[in-house]
Amino acid sequence: MKKFLSEIRNLPRREKVRLAWDLFMVWVALINLWMILFDLSYLWMRPLYFHYLPVVTRLYDPVKGIEPDPLTSEFLEVFEETRELVRRDPSSARLHAEVERLRELSERILLENPFERSGQTAVYLRVVQSVARMASTTPSALRNPGQVRLAVTRLWPDDPVELRYRLDHMDPGFLRALRLNYYRDFDRGGHLTDHFWRLDLPFLVLFWLEFMGRWYAAVRRRQHARWYFFPIFNWYDVLGLLPTAYFRPFRLLRLISVYIRLRQSELSSIGRDYFSRTVAYFSNILTEEVSDRVALRILGEIEEEVADGTHVRIARSVLEPRRAQIEEAIVNQLATVVTDEATLDRFRELVLLNLETAIEESESLRNLPLPHVVVRPIVRTVGEVLLESTLETVQTTFQTDEGRWAVRDVVASVLDDLFAGPGPLELEPLVREIVLQIISHMKDVVAVKKWALPEDREVRAPFSWERPEPEVGT
Repeated sequence: MKKFLSEIRNLPRREKVRLAWDLFMVWVALINLWMILFDLSYLWMRPLYFHYLPVVTRLYDPVKGIEPDPLTSEFLEVFEETRELVRRDPSSARLHAEVERLRELSERILLENPFERSGQTAVYLRVVQSVARMASTTPSALRNPGQVRLAVTRLWPDDPVELRYRLDHMDPGFLRALRLNYYRDFDRGGHLTDHFWRLDLPFLVLFWLEFMGRWYAAVRRRQHARWYFFPIFNWYDVLGLLPTAYFRPFRLLRLISVYIRLRQSELSSIGRDYFSRTVAYFSNILTEEVSDRVALRILGEIEEEVADGTHVRIARSVLEPRRAQIEEAIVNQLATVVTDEATLDRFRELVLLNLETAIEESESLRNLPLPHVVVRPIVRTVGEVLLESTLETVQTTFQTDEGRWAVRDVVASVLDDLFAGPGPLELEPLVREIVLQIISHMKDVVAVKKWALPEDREVRAPFSWERPEPEVGT
């Protein structure tokens, strides 16, 4: 802790402010995410809160627009009044009226299904089963209004003794289901009432301000090529900032930005802790296994195509339609080289240099009388004349259509020998064998599970291009 505080103390003021803001936004994002998760799971977890943490339902029911259902609440009130009355005064004249009210409310519950609006259809089915069991009938019989009236009459008898027994030994699940039932009104848009947006609005405003601030800072620092790239790269933040309940679950994607901030912070161990390293280790294993399988599949298909000679057919099918273009390109390149003055000058220098060397090294020319006075100038002059005549003839050839067609015929003959001559046909099996061997070695290397090797062991190729050392005495 002291080291952490000392590192913070040594930071520049600007870095301290940035670190404090990042930590503040991380905690705000975590609190907001917890609120969203709580809101999304509230209706599902409400029975547990209702029984074990009733203070939660008292505080949060108004946020979701939850009110006690009028029908089930009235039934529970009449049930308690009737039970209290039958205990205190079984011969009271009010008892018959209370029993009639109890029967009427029970009939309405079975026929109107007050659980449907709150989405508790399963709870309603359990209530029907409980009433059918207590009234000695079947759940299917309670679909008939006449059978429902007979069932509730048997459920709440007129005899005070039987009635007291029924009230005192009522099924706890039946009463619990009635207490859990609730009512939600619809707003003007036809949706169920939900006031969570009031709790979420301050967070949404803060997130919008923070997002616009990061956007402005990114534009100033030129993090992206265009200013509108920032919301594209941060699409998960944009979805979470949309002020509708449908996009609110996308706010969970802010965990990505929270994790990135904690990982980039030098004062946080996120990314270097045991959990992150374990996740990275297994994700690397999964990535390597998938990529190796894909690579082996691709190499296997390439190996089959090479062994079948498909590559030769593909090359020919690609080059043949462009044969005329290739010939024209080669002729144009030759014409460019021949007509280029700089290239011709270098060629002349090279020929003259070779001519001088030939004169110096020729035994027959040195045996002639006066080689340096008579022979050298004659040979030099003849060589220059022949060179210039040859270059002029070649240039003239490329300047006429007939000459270009003649050169093109020569190029076509060379291409024929290159594509279909005996040389390529003899080399093709050797090239195919070499390629297949290379692919086989690549498959062996890819098949090695590098994640299972020790860290100090490297994966080496099963072959080497180095020449073997000669044996002693050979």
